[in-house]
Amino acid sequence: MSYKKIFACLEFKIRKEKVMRRRIVASVLISLAFLCGSAGNLFAADPIKIGFIGALSTPYGASNKATLEISVQEINEAGGILGRPVELITQDWKREVPLAVAAYKKLVLNDKCLLVFTEGTEGSTACAQVGARLYPTYPHLLFAFWTAHAGFTDVVADEYDKYKFVFRVYSSTSDSYNPKLKIMDFFKNTIGTKKLALLFEDMGWTELFRKGSDRYPTLREDFEKNGIEIAFYSITDIKEKMFLPIFDKIAASGADTIYWLAAYTDTVTLVKQWAQSQAKDLDLAFQGGTHSYAAFYNMTGGRALGITAQGPEIVIPFTELTNPFMKKLKEKEAGLIASSFGAYDGPWILKEALEKIGSAGNVDALIATIEKNEFQHGFWVWAFDQRHDPKTGHPYQPTPIGQFQAGGRYVLVHPKELVEITNPGDTYIRVRDLRKRTEK
Repeated sequence: MSYKKIFACLEFKIRKEKVMRRRIVASVLISLAFLCGSAGNLFAADPIKIGFIGALSTPYGASNKATLEISVQEINEAGGILGRPVELITQDWKREVPLAVAAYKKLVLNDKCLLVFTEGTEGSTACAQVGARLYPTYPHLLFAFWTAHAGFTDVVADEYDKYKFVFRVYSSTSDSYNPKLKIMDFFKNTIGTKKLALLFEDMGWTELFRKGSDRYPTLREDFEKNGIEIAFYSITDIKEKMFLPIFDKIAASGADTIYWLAAYTDTVTLVKQWAQSQAKDLDLAFQGGTHSYAAFYNMTGGRALGITAQGPEIVIPFTELTNPFMKKLKEKEAGLIASSFGAYDGPWILKEALEKIGSAGNVDALIATIEKNEFQHGFWVWAFDQRHDPKTGHPYQPTPIGQFQAGGRYVLVHPKELVEITNPGDTYIRVRDLRKRTEK
């Protein structure tokens, strides 16, 4: 082959390789441009904003904030909502209603939040009143937790058009009367209560139980109607520190079970004194308060052996996402509390409802979608009744009850559907029997 032919061949190969390289570079650049453009569109899009008004210096406020952060982060990792990122904006109300109202106005008017989580009955009630005035011009949703007062959602039932944006993502004091939750069955058939000592701390959240309403009897009347005698009855001050005289009276009354509704009382001191009192062999059940924490057993030096608490800090594997969430919550050094469920699942309810209607621009349609559908993500199935309260009873919102057994093991003992998936084979053990076992 001549020199000219060889050179021509080499030149042709070089030109061909250059063309190929240019095509490859062009292809890469186009791909990068597409990817960058897509990412740019995602993050350049206006975010869907979620607000949270919490008492951030309190354990429950900090836990709610951590939980919402986990939920929002997961949603963004899953592509956001309708291709838009989600932004969480947090405000501290320091348990002062005027601060809650100011924060709510800021989140709705200035930050343009589509959903605002509020905390506490007093703060949430005030925010709902402000929200009702803002809704016609600034349509949005309010999800409330730490709102146990049964009457919180009366406004939805009484003035639907004005308060339709309000939803409770939390339990209610009225749940104690709900046969679907089988609370009365727990006392009668699980514990075996025949004579009850019934005590309430003197706080607003126990008012329904103490005084009843046009919709509900007093809790005393409800127990008596179900065949349980009230052997002792008392209303206690949340500042009380000397419980031994009370326990002496309970022991003398012939009660076999103590039911104390105490969220703000010093229950660590209460339980320590119970374990040394004449009533130490009586079953002790609580509603509300720090006794739901797994750490409560150690806080009492092990004297909480046998007590039960509603809403226990026990991991119940409702879905395959429950345990991963709990791991993330632990990494944030936050505890599982009664409001964690609504705080984690609430943003996902928003995501699913918006993606059903395909737009974030019609809040009336969003409300209707939440009303008509069921949702499940990390925990139970969420569905709302006409008052915008969560539907209750398996597979909906439950009232789990846990018991501290030997060695501080926190065991789920109610309801049976959840016991079977959490700690199958475990059952409630009466306090006197637990004490006998540990004394051997």
